[in-house]
Amino acid sequence: MKSIFGSYKYEDKKWKDKAEKWSKEERLGDNVRITGESKDVRLSGEKAVKKHLSPKVNGSSDMLVFVGDNTHNSKGVDYEIQNAKSSGKRVIPVRIPGTTGAAPESIRQEEMIAFDPNAIKKALKK
Repeated sequence: MKSIFGSYKYEDKKWKDKAEKWSKEERLGDNVRITGESKDVRLSGEKAVKKHLSPKVNGSSDMLVFVGDNTHNSKGVDYEIQNAKSSGKRVIPVRIPGTTGAAPESIRQEEMIAFDPNAIKKALKK
């Protein structure tokens, strides 16, 4: 099973959830699963967030970053991207429909793909 970590700003969670649903329906490829945070630990502080997310990022093969209007302002998303890159994982930015915010600076040079199961599937096969 190929595990893909979905990174997002918390208010954009529904988009990660939709991609996760597509993965369960095998619309992103055979044996592809989208994972992410399993609970909101933001109120417990930055250390707790990192402790919660590190094993999930490290256990994935690649990362999708769901880019919305304020993703570029998220310290949590930045941390997840840096963690993934330092582990040699591909980081693929995915544009949330109806948004225009910039991608986080560390992935602005990457090609932004559409929030579409076929586009995501194609990007994951590269």
